[in-house]
Amino acid sequence: MRSLNALGAALLLLPAICFTIFVPPTQADTIFQQVGIASPPVPVGSGARAMGMGGAFIAVADDATAASWNPGGLIQLERPELSIVGAYGVRQSDYTSESRGIETSSSDREASFNYFSAALPFHWHKNMVVSLNYQRLYEFGRSLGYDLSLASPGVALDQHVDYDQSGSIGALGVAGALELTPRLSIGVTVNLWTDELGWDNGWDETYHVTSNGTQAGVPVDIDTRIDEEYDKFRGVNFNVGVLWETPSWGKLGAVVKTPFKASMVHRFEFNETITYGPPLNSTTTSGPFITDEEVTLHMPLSYGLGWSRRFNDLLTVSVDLYRTEWGDYKLVDSQGNEFSPIDGRLKEQSDVDATTHARIGAEYLILLPNKDMALPLRAGIFYDPEPGEGSPRDFYGIAIGGGISKQRYSCDLAYQLRWAKDADAGTLIAEAEADVWQHTVLLSLIYYF
Repeated sequence: MRSLNALGAALLLLPAICFTIFVPPTQADTIFQQVGIASPPVPVGSGARAMGMGGAFIAVADDATAASWNPGGLIQLERPELSIVGAYGVRQSDYTSESRGIETSSSDREASFNYFSAALPFHWHKNMVVSLNYQRLYEFGRSLGYDLSLASPGVALDQHVDYDQSGSIGALGVAGALELTPRLSIGVTVNLWTDELGWDNGWDETYHVTSNGTQAGVPVDIDTRIDEEYDKFRGVNFNVGVLWETPSWGKLGAVVKTPFKASMVHRFEFNETITYGPPLNSTTTSGPFITDEEVTLHMPLSYGLGWSRRFNDLLTVSVDLYRTEWGDYKLVDSQGNEFSPIDGRLKEQSDVDATTHARIGAEYLILLPNKDMALPLRAGIFYDPEPGEGSPRDFYGIAIGGGISKQRYSCDLAYQLRWAKDADAGTLIAEAEADVWQHTVLLSLIYYF
């Protein structure tokens, strides 16, 4: 995507020139690109049970969602099971830019089919488990509109900016776990990122600016629209995890999610109309100018450690630390130019650090008198920073959850609140800060055979 602040600066220059000529991108030109993931960009797992514990699940991982958290935990499954997870999210953002006189808000809502899995435990010399999984990992739904007044010698413009983005990225996971010893297991999930299995993998963006005012006393109206499409996101990576049950300290878990290169098809389209009032009474139309190219998105390495302990039959506590190496995250266009997808700068000019996340969660079981039903209660807190230019954006969160578990099925519900105060708005609005409130509800259903 073209950087919004760079585009805005370019648009300000247009009415200062009586005859504007836009040169379409050629094979020698660079299209300034950025990837605006609207969901938390950390490659976390799924499931209402895990999210109800604040996402501290690396060393718990005892249901089929373990393929997304720590596939080594799959070995704890004793029966075949099917699971499905639905999600509903609301993101409220309040933007303020004192230097530009902007105060605006945006609210985005998204309901999605988040996760599906089928798992089969069996014994062949050793205890083993295989599972087939789908996870919708990254959400791109985001919209924003704001007004801006611009004044300089000979130029007075009122602008309205609309930005809209939609889409998602998911992967099919094929996972397996092996019991090395009664206390130690290892597992691997092969993630196939593709759009050829019945779902779209990519996102669309629209940047639309309408400007009206005067230039050198002449009325002028400018309508600029940029449409972009990133499609056919494809690649392969692995989640490799181990789970060790110590004699006295509880369980220790570790997971590594390997880096990978994802190929994409990128389309960029530019259209613009400039209308001058009397005495010129003229209209200039530029576009459509269209560029198609293949780009590569280099996804970064991430890894985490977890500890959990079941203090008795009712109470489990868990802690996770997780890190993602965002300095290796880059987008390479068809000409070999490398960009930081975080801020849109050339990679050599970008300063994006790794992020380290901390999560603490607990689960308490209420056993009903007949002993064939349990009502779990869960809660968690977490520090969940997002990558940003110069330093990470600090996000914090809390989570609560509950459910019902019987011999043949489990139903779990979780609510998570994630927020940031005075976070850098990045290129959505230049020189702006944002207060963000993100609400997520997950519902999981598991059926045991």
